This record gives sequence, structure tokens and C-alpha cells, in this order.
Amino acid sequence: MVSVSEVFKAWQEGFTNKDSSRLAELLTDDFEMVRPAGGTRTRQETLDWTAGGGNPTSVDDLEVLYENDEVAVFIHSAKSYNPQNLGQAMCYMKKRDGKFCYMRFVRAVVSG
Repeated sequence: MVSVSEVFKAWQEGFTNKDSSRLAELLTDDFEMVRPAGGTRTRQETLDWTAGGGNPTSVDDLEVLYENDEVAVFIHSAKSYNPQNLGQAMCYMKKRDGKFCYMRFVRAVVSG
């Protein structure tokens, strides 16, 4: 069963190395990411975004709030292409057949 820490590390490495192959192993074929501004990303769109460096995006400071074999809830820091755009994201993910199949997150800008 895949864990949040595994998928988080795969995302970090994917953004840094512009390679989503490890992340692809952890997501179901019908994976869906629901974004805070509306709209969704399919599995392929998520992998392409990750392989592109995420605009660029960096994620750090993972804190798992809850995780079992079906769901995971966690928070992490996120920084996008604008260096002053440091944010905090809260995420909910569902698991199926040992992989992640769904992600929904909200993000708030944190002023420093």
C-alpha cells in the first residue's frame, strides 16, 4: 500500500528532476486532482505538470494528519514560480488498489 510520504517524495523528486516516472507508479490510471481554483487534472495532466517542473513548484514540510488504507489527510508548504508566493496546502487523497486515485487540495498564501 502506497503511503503519503512515498507520493510526496515522488512529487518532490519529480519537480526537481522533471521526471514523473516514479509518481506514475503510485497513481491509478483514472487518478484525478481537483484544484482550488476549479477544474481538475487527469493522471496524464498531473504527470505532465510534474515532469515540467510544476511551473516551477516546490513542496516541503510534509505533516501527515491522518492516513489509513483508504484515505490520507496532510498539509505541506508550497512555493510557486513567484518567490514571494509561499503557501500552505491542505490535501485529501483517496486510495484504491494500493495506489492513490483522487486528490483534492486547498491552498492559502502565507505572508512572511
